Order: sequence, then C-alpha cells, then structure tokens
Amino acid sequence: MIRRVLILGLLLTVVAGCSTTEKPRSTPQPERAAEINLELGIDYFRKGNLAMAKEKIDRAVEQNPRNAKVQAAAGLLYDRLNEPKKSETHMEKAVSLDSQNPDILNNYAVLLCKRGNHTKGEKFFVRAAENPLYKTPEVAYLNAGNCASAANDLAAAEVHYRKALALRPRFQEALYQMADLEFRNKSYLSARGFVERFLAAGKSTPSVLWLGVRVENALGNETSASNYAQRLRLEYPNSGETKQLLETGRQPG
Repeated sequence: MIRRVLILGLLLTVVAGCSTTEKPRSTPQPERAAEINLELGIDYFRKGNLAMAKEKIDRAVEQNPRNAKVQAAAGLLYDRLNEPKKSETHMEKAVSLDSQNPDILNNYAVLLCKRGNHTKGEKFFVRAAENPLYKTPEVAYLNAGNCASAANDLAAAEVHYRKALALRPRFQEALYQMADLEFRNKSYLSARGFVERFLAAGKSTPSVLWLGVRVENALGNETSASNYAQRLRLEYPNSGETKQLLETGRQPG
C-alpha cells in the first residue's frame, strides 16, 4: 500500500536533502569536519552501508553537536538501527537547535507518527507545511493526513489530503489516499473520481487498480471492475494485490 511505503520513502528523501553545501574556507575546522563527515555519512546511509554511516555521523555529532542537520541525520540513522531512544534524543535536539527548519520538523513528525504519537506528529507536519520556505508542503500535508488516518481520524485526514491536492492537483499519492478514504466512507462515486484522476495523472500502481476493482464492484459495475482486474493481472502479475484478486475470485473470465 502507498500509505505504508510513503513515510519510509520520505524519510530517505529528506535524509538526502540534509547534505550541506560547500562553506567558505573561514569555517572553523571542527565545524567543517563535521559537515564533511555528515555528507559522507548521508552517502553511506543512502547506499545502505549503515555501519559506515554510523561511524561518520557519530563522528560529526562529536565534532559539532550544535549542528541541527547533524543531529537530524543521527536521529534518522538510529531510527533505521532500531534504537528509538537515541533516535528521539537526536531529533529533539535537532528541533531545539533549528525549530524553523521544515525538513527537520517533517522528519521529527515522521518518527512521532511511527511511534504512535499521532496528535503531536500531525501538528509538526502542519508546522512544516505552513513554512513558506518549504519546497514541498504538499508532502507534509500528505504525511499529516496519513498520520491522522493511522489514528482513525478520517475527517482530519481528509482536510490534510485536500490541502495537498490544492497545492498539487496531480499528486498521485494524495489522490490515492482520497480514493481510499472515500471508499472507506462508502462514498463510492467520489472514490471512483479519485481513482480516475490518479490514473490520468501518471503511471498506474497495483494498489490503485485493486482499489478500482473494489470501487466498481461496490457500485455494481461489473464491466469496469473486470477491466481493472484485467489490467491488474496483466500489468502486475506478481503483486500482492493480484494475489488478493485471485483469492477473492474477482478476476475476469
């Protein structure tokens, strides 16, 4: 499902965005060394070499513990290493050092929502989204919606998803979430509209095609349901959604 993959994907994307730019040569030596180790650590992190990422990022923390991006990177690293206390400590330090950095706010919110603190996480996502300097506020609104949805607050989730779509009408992840939400609310005609908008905006996914099958079945439109089912089988024969389709017997004859 997009909902589960998205948050992790954003985590990695934002880590990559933490990389610093070249500083003037007058930068104090320990601070510059920390920036270099941060850049190296991020590169190792992205390549999946967590041992080397830890070595470099830990060293960056020692060299300049007051660098918010260093602390944020450490928070994300220790989250990946399944050390939640260290992760939270580093992320809280990052926020305290730079409470206006939307990337850091978004990262912190990701960790909060993953750990079940949905209300606080949702608020931090909104803070990130409302920052005029944030380049992708629609992503923070999407995350806020996912966080609210995980807490079963579908009304709040809808507000956030619609804000994301107001900023970026062809944002496929938000279109999918709205389609799924409307399906859960039994607003099947609206769900159909969002499925169609998703498919018009770009490449299909097994999750949206499977949702299309269920929406059309709920509307009693066997022909459209069969068309979605056929696409799912042909385009994604090995997907989990295709397995579900076959198990329910909703494949076309």
